[in-house]
Amino acid sequence: MNAGHLRMDGSPQTNFKRMHLVVNHRIAHKGDKQLFWDRLNWEVACPDHHDIRIQQEESGKVRSGTDIDGRPLDPTHPWNRKTSARR
Repeated sequence: MNAGHLRMDGSPQTNFKRMHLVVNHRIAHKGDKQLFWDRLNWEVACPDHHDIRIQQEESGKVRSGTDIDGRPLDPTHPWNRKTSARR
């Protein structure tokens, strides 16, 4: 488990101000105070994961997860980019 001492890529966190865990809301609260304070909706995350990956997902910039065959759901993922085969 990352106790906040690692960055999202696994390298050591060197910024002392980011050496902590943060609360992530499993379901985005979007200003709903009841959902914001619902402890069953809380999970811990490292700052990089919360501030980079989760915020990108919530803003619609990336889509995480895979389909039943293990292919990424994010259409911008390199596996999903259509390239012409050069021979």
